[in-house]
Amino acid sequence: MEVKIGVKAARKRLAPEDRREAILNAAQALFMERGWDTVTIADVLEAAGISKGGFYHHFTAKADLLTGIVVRMTQQVIILAETACRDASGDALAKLNAFIAGSVRWKVENTAEMRFFTDVLAKPGNDILYRRIFEATAGAVVPVLEDLVAEGITDGTFDVADARLTAEVIVGLSHGRRQVLEDAVAIAASGDLDRAARYLDHRMQAEGTICDRLLGLPQGSVLLSSPKDHRRMLVGLTPSNNANEQADAPPQGSMT
Repeated sequence: MEVKIGVKAARKRLAPEDRREAILNAAQALFMERGWDTVTIADVLEAAGISKGGFYHHFTAKADLLTGIVVRMTQQVIILAETACRDASGDALAKLNAFIAGSVRWKVENTAEMRFFTDVLAKPGNDILYRRIFEATAGAVVPVLEDLVAEGITDGTFDVADARLTAEVIVGLSHGRRQVLEDAVAIAASGDLDRAARYLDHRMQAEGTICDRLLGLPQGSVLLSSPKDHRRMLVGLTPSNNANEQADAPPQGSMT
């Protein structure tokens, strides 16, 4: 959504949900254009054409805007991933892998949004903000994953004791990716995109192996490893010409 900065939008009467969306649209556009630190609540109100009272009806602080944007993006990811899941043929494992592939595809196709969050969370002192974002994301993803695990228990594909707990543990694995992703972006920015992609994919392979064991599956069943997609994602996440120049080059080597 394009937001005209510095020009006060005309205020109009909106339904509560439409008003909330207008605030989030304005905030997202401003954050991505100016950066998280420089944008104020007053800037968002002006861009959205919303009164202070209208804002505080939905949000209590600037951090709430970021959480709202994350939840909305996560819902977009889930919609795409669930569509891929429904289109998949086979058992619960096939559907789970389709869900994962759909999620990865969204991230590859929306690297501008991903880069914004990576930049915000990489700054010192943003640990509390990161925790809020993780909890918001987990709150949206865990119920969907729980349903997939429950289906796998029913059809005999998965061997687990509790679908909800298993879903929570699987989603919890992503909590530790923050530093790995930051390191991978730094490696790519230094000019070694291939090593960065292998580094990130190595982490995802390890998470996949853990998921296999959690679900009672043979190793290599859960497909979290996607070297080509991780390489493309890192190109979009890296604010460096070095990475962009390597984007079309064939990957070299592999991690042993």
